[in-house]
Amino acid sequence: MSAARDHDALSGTVPGWSLRALFAAIGLVLVFVGVPDGPWTAIAALLIGVAVWRPRWLTAWVVIGVLMLSALVEPGTFTPRLLGLIAGVHALHLVAAWMLVVPAAARLQPAVLLPSLRRFVLVQLPVQAAAVLLLLPGARASVPALAILSGIALAGLVGMFVPPLLRRPRRTDQR
Repeated sequence: MSAARDHDALSGTVPGWSLRALFAAIGLVLVFVGVPDGPWTAIAALLIGVAVWRPRWLTAWVVIGVLMLSALVEPGTFTPRLLGLIAGVHALHLVAAWMLVVPAAARLQPAVLLPSLRRFVLVQLPVQAAAVLLLLPGARASVPALAILSGIALAGLVGMFVPPLLRRPRRTDQR
């Protein structure tokens, strides 16, 4: 009877190593799309392997630094690849933090990650909008679609934050 109950409790779980696989997938996509050709690609790929192998060594944050510094080497100011890199390194940070607390041999219920994913979206909306607004004027060609998209993202952010701020908090009597 208890074995059936344990099976039901674990049926909605994924292996803990899936977080490491997710980190490697995001990191390698960023390396091959966001890093200029040269030694940076090999260095970042090697660091991703070390970060997945030993999360406690905090190599994931070195990977994030390499990815961001390699973006500075790239000429030009605004590219959609830069926006992807901004979101990608934030995602790497989030998954790396999860890797620190979830052992590879553990079972993980994906539902426990939803609050963090919600915060990821709430942070990325204004960050992406600000990046477009700050970097677009420096771009050589005007990209009106990205300006419109950033305006929509800003409106969405305001729409998410203003209604909760206007509501009165409920009073609860705790005796």
